[in-house]
Amino acid sequence: MSSLAAGEAASPRRRSHSGHPFRLGVQQDGTTLYLRLTGMFDWRCVGRVEAALERFAEAQTRRVVFDLRALGSLDLAGLRTLLRANERAHAELFELIVVRPSGLVRRIFTLTSAGEELTLVDSVPGRNAAG
Repeated sequence: MSSLAAGEAASPRRRSHSGHPFRLGVQQDGTTLYLRLTGMFDWRCVGRVEAALERFAEAQTRRVVFDLRALGSLDLAGLRTLLRANERAHAELFELIVVRPSGLVRRIFTLTSAGEELTLVDSVPGRNAAG
């Protein structure tokens, strides 16, 4: 498995208004792309997530896994980004899986139709629980 976010630690972390830094971990393992989101996924971070998806569009990716277990909060722009990625998965015939978030973020998925539209799982498929 290759970690493609090596420069991630050196780049400045964005802080949300609540003070939680957003971090994006990106790993490619064969034909699966893993995106681990931590902190607050808000409108300021959407571009980073979309850029990570674009970078792998030509890499024969057949599955994208959004690991949201460590996500502290999510705004409407972040939620829309996940739903657009899901629409793209259906159109381009790749699988998109979302590892269930916890706390308030999980509640957002419960209260909106996002929980019904996305494929939600309790653990990262193809990897151990520690992810």
